[in-house]
Amino acid sequence: MNFKHLLGAAALILAGTVSAQTPTPKQIAIVSFGEHPALNQVAEGFKARLSQLGYKEGSQVSYDFMHANFDRSLVPQVLQRAEAKKPALIFGITTPINQAAVRGIKDKSIPIVFGSVVDPVAAGIVPDWQHGSAWSSGATLLQDFESSLAFVKQVVPSVKRIGTLYNPGEDNDKTNIDLFNKAARKLGFEVVAVPVDNANDIPQRTQSFAGKVDAIYQIQSNIVQTSIPVVAQVAQRIRIPLFNSVYSEKLKHQLAGFHAVSYQKNGEHAADIADRILKGEKPANIPPYVPQPDDFDSYVSPQGLQAVGLSVPAALANSPWIIK
Repeated sequence: MNFKHLLGAAALILAGTVSAQTPTPKQIAIVSFGEHPALNQVAEGFKARLSQLGYKEGSQVSYDFMHANFDRSLVPQVLQRAEAKKPALIFGITTPINQAAVRGIKDKSIPIVFGSVVDPVAAGIVPDWQHGSAWSSGATLLQDFESSLAFVKQVVPSVKRIGTLYNPGEDNDKTNIDLFNKAARKLGFEVVAVPVDNANDIPQRTQSFAGKVDAIYQIQSNIVQTSIPVVAQVAQRIRIPLFNSVYSEKLKHQLAGFHAVSYQKNGEHAADIADRILKGEKPANIPPYVPQPDDFDSYVSPQGLQAVGLSVPAALANSPWIIK
């Protein structure tokens, strides 16, 4: 063997050694109910936080994003596709995805971290608020409705009757309506809750608030949040200020305001839990994360108020909540 052959052989051996020492990136499947700016923020926050924690995309971790286009019939198929790739972890976004994952993912060695879930206990994802399940824990969007309604009262001091739309067939919505009613009673509000289970009915159901409420505070609801532009249009037509539990940059001048859990931060908190699980901690020992005051964003829109014949109260004239 000549010198060139020896060099070539040495190079092959060295390349094989380096290859053997290079770890394969951990694959994380991100499964969302559909493409929506708020849900995308959850995924983006999750990835950004994992990057901060040292999971460099491409070398330490890789992501496979998929969604069900808000079609429940497609959810099992999407989850089967995720499971077949044998990821190190599945990040499920929204309650329908995680409920289906609990029932449908057969390989219980794959941990599931959830995001954009209001009440994982009522949804049957975890046993209680102090523990995860044997293979799942995550970050919730449990709303502080007392703070949200107090915020509405500050912006529209005359409000006494408040409306919201909800889907009676969604576990998130059932929890939200219960908490919403309790907070409203405590603050002396009358609630008008209008059920809707079909997006096509949203304009008519929103119209039904005319003459019945002084403001609308829209709870987190998958079916309604995807149609918030429609709700905003109708609310302006019937001259009722609309506040939302999800912030939208595109709608910041059309709604009266927002008091919202940050979806970006929801993803970040879910990533903290994913990090603990990837490092070997058992999901059952990790309680679901509940939003803290710093996780909420408050916004008031002068233009949105003006569109329904209102203005920013003098007491809030210099508030940092004001949208410029």
